[in-house]
Amino acid sequence: MNSIECNIGRVIVGKILPDEDIIDAIKEMVLKHDIKSGLVNVIGALKKTTIGYFDIEIKNYKFKTLDEDVELISCMGNVSYDHAGPIVHLHVSLGKNDFNVIGGHLSQPSIVSITAEVLIYEINHKLTRSTDPMFGLSLLNL
Repeated sequence: MNSIECNIGRVIVGKILPDEDIIDAIKEMVLKHDIKSGLVNVIGALKKTTIGYFDIEIKNYKFKTLDEDVELISCMGNVSYDHAGPIVHLHVSLGKNDFNVIGGHLSQPSIVSITAEVLIYEINHKLTRSTDPMFGLSLLNL
């Protein structure tokens, strides 16, 4: 187990508009406000959502795109960086019209239908990621 201690600094609040991709919009917020790294929380509604599940056997994600309206019950994750810039890593719980809940790793495209309300809690340490050879995933460097 690796860990570091950080302090929370600014809290950035954003509202993502209809037809915007949630991950692109959060990256735009990160760049606009020069966020070092942080925790992300989002609630709202989506009309197209791509979620994934990492299959550890084949070391790859299985993705599914839902072309339907869903409640974004919970979306949480973090902001970190690699050599190409900010990485927004999010997991979601989605409420469907039959009141069932599904979830997974949020990917693209994931398009807002009504709104998505975003809170980013910036930390005072820049988190970075690199590819872990065991899994082939971009994991935190601590």
